[in-house]
Amino acid sequence: MDHPEDIFEDDIDILEILDFGFPRKVYNRSNYFDDMDNLTFFRRFRLYKETVLHLVTLIENELEFPNDMNNSVSPINQLLTCLRFYASAGHLNAVADFMGMDVSTTSRIICRVSEAIARLAPRLINMPVRNDIFRYQTKFHNVAGFPRVIGLVDGTPYQDPVTWCEVMMLKYTGTEKATFLSHLRFRFENDLFLGDSGYALKNYFLTPLANPVTRSEQLYNESLIRTRNIVDRVIGIWKKRFPVLAYGMRIKLETVLTTIVATAVLHNIAREMNEPEPPAPLDIDIDHLHYLIAMGQIPDPPPAANHNVVPNYAQQQLIQHYFNNL
Repeated sequence: MDHPEDIFEDDIDILEILDFGFPRKVYNRSNYFDDMDNLTFFRRFRLYKETVLHLVTLIENELEFPNDMNNSVSPINQLLTCLRFYASAGHLNAVADFMGMDVSTTSRIICRVSEAIARLAPRLINMPVRNDIFRYQTKFHNVAGFPRVIGLVDGTPYQDPVTWCEVMMLKYTGTEKATFLSHLRFRFENDLFLGDSGYALKNYFLTPLANPVTRSEQLYNESLIRTRNIVDRVIGIWKKRFPVLAYGMRIKLETVLTTIVATAVLHNIAREMNEPEPPAPLDIDIDHLHYLIAMGQIPDPPPAANHNVVPNYAQQQLIQHYFNNL
């Protein structure tokens, strides 16, 4: 039989919960920025400390909280949480445990920081301006002799291409989309992009010939394919720096798209800061990562699947008046 005082003590406990809420779990957050040596930090977070400090100055105004209530996370720890996610195999639980946070807080921080970094894209991801185009064309020409190239296109297979296209084109609808595409075509009307045979052949976007016969056609294909291989290598470096791109992300699709842009921004910042490629994270199987990167490359379609059978005008002119003279 319960004693009266036991019942009374239970009532007090209930009243305390009603007055003050359930006890909050307080996490002990490590100070990785100060505690880790430079190499360990670079391996864990994929950027040097100097670069992280530079990045914090660019986005800290968007990450600061108005007060320090509820043990709010500092801007630099928010950034480190996001970087740790990019360096992982995409498991939020592991990132949360490593950073000393609950999973929901970790998820919100990753979204918040990714959006802040992605907003830097107009400053760090750009097509060349007119004064720089010749310099870029020269660099691409030096690879395998293909003229007038200013860009290469490739990607990673996506499991639900319908949803992908819906999300990617939300920004431009109707006449806005047509205007946007027309602007790009007008801006680079005398320049070329290269892609594989899975893309539609256009006068400004060239792909390999399905069945090259003449010497000039074979030179065209060889030069195009060797030049386009650069983009495969760049995507591989990008994924090795941020393994989550290779492993996949178990988060909302909108956040996935933001993360892709954010990691591209970080990749360009790392290049500006002359950072080397970081070593593989200790918790990542490097052989498995290389396998995932290789599996993520889109293979060139076989000739039977190549719908670009008939050369267009730009292809014909290039083959006849350039490759035919090599």
